Amino acid sequence: MEASLAIIILAGGTSRRMGPSKPLEKLAGRTMLAKTVMTALSISRNVVVVAGSPAQEAAYRCEVPDGVTLVHDKIAGRGPLIGLYTGLENVDSEYAAVLPCDSPFVNKEVILCLHHVAKGADAAVPVWPDGRIEPLHSVFCVRSARRAVVEALKAETDTIREMIQQMDKVRLVSIDKIKELDPGLLTFFNINTREDLEKARRIVGQVGAYGSASAGADRK
Repeated sequence: MEASLAIIILAGGTSRRMGPSKPLEKLAGRTMLAKTVMTALSISRNVVVVAGSPAQEAAYRCEVPDGVTLVHDKIAGRGPLIGLYTGLENVDSEYAAVLPCDSPFVNKEVILCLHHVAKGADAAVPVWPDGRIEPLHSVFCVRSARRAVVEALKAETDTIREMIQQMDKVRLVSIDKIKELDPGLLTFFNINTREDLEKARRIVGQVGAYGSASAGADRK
């Protein structure tokens, strides 16, 4: 258990393709939100789930066990950056990993690796060979991230990617490094459509509820 690492789970999206109840869709007998919370609790006791509204917060209540903080966005309609901002204000740790609620195969060892890399820096962020990053599977220094979020909001930017660009010391972690821990890169598999959900169910049928090192994932 990593005492210096909190986990922030963003569950506030409207999900135009699947509807606002996407986090409550079931996979292997549990909702996607509940699965993500379980993985987060295997890493840290300091877990925060951020809903998008009071109504979403109420809907998620039964999926969040005692001891997990459940809050909603401080400002409505500003996307994941506000979700991160809200989450950062509710953690008491040196570092925080941010995760989406719709990535059901998040790999614990990948998050722990990113935490290790982030120590002494503002952030550790996975990066693909073409330069694209995975901002929703990153680990941040809480103090630096709070400051960067405020600056990004002042600049009227709405994405975590733009916030990261304002940080001074970001350590990029290559996908090749992450493949050593998760060869199939299932940690990045996210569910945006019904087709994605069916694919996730096939993956569960093939390799189990938490994915497998040998299974492959599509980039999204």
